[in-house]
Amino acid sequence: MGIIERKERQKESLRQQILDASRHILLADGYAGLSMRRIAERIEYSPTTIYLYFKNKEEILYHLCVDALERQLEVISAAAGTGGSSLQSLRAGMRAYVDFGLSEPDQYRITYLADISQYVSITSIMEKGSAADKLCDLMRTLVKEVLFELGSPLDPETVFQTLWAHIHGIVALLIGSPDFPWVDREKLIDTSLDISLRGLVPLTGR
Repeated sequence: MGIIERKERQKESLRQQILDASRHILLADGYAGLSMRRIAERIEYSPTTIYLYFKNKEEILYHLCVDALERQLEVISAAAGTGGSSLQSLRAGMRAYVDFGLSEPDQYRITYLADISQYVSITSIMEKGSAADKLCDLMRTLVKEVLFELGSPLDPETVFQTLWAHIHGIVALLIGSPDFPWVDREKLIDTSLDISLRGLVPLTGR
């Protein structure tokens, strides 16, 4: 490994340490508890070092969201591209969304469950070509393909947002209420997805 490559890896490693420390502080103490000083203390660097990577707390929060969305996009794209019918691809994408949220709850909490709008512009996160934009486009495309195959007159955007609200609800409940006497988790998720998607067929006649 060359010197330049080694330095780049060290730089990326430190950037990730900063983000991981910030995520921990945010989840423990909220945005008010996050400071460059506390981040620096946690990773045992000077606050000046943090400013070499991020100009302020808002930029850190922005990158926490973007990094999570990029990872989520990767997971859902892979799942939806495994083949099968359009309905199977949509179901696989929805299942991957749920699995991502449950396997990486800290990232999901900050991106979807925390009110970040007062600190980070949602418009900037959703800008054209961003991970969030690509993720929404992917799910919209999967929905459109299913509706086209069914000959459904339903509005694709409404269906997309409805299905998103559904799978988000599953993730939010399972993360936020772990002590509730849920039925078997796999059974709960599979049944929820089946009921949600099966509902698309009867509605096509309305």
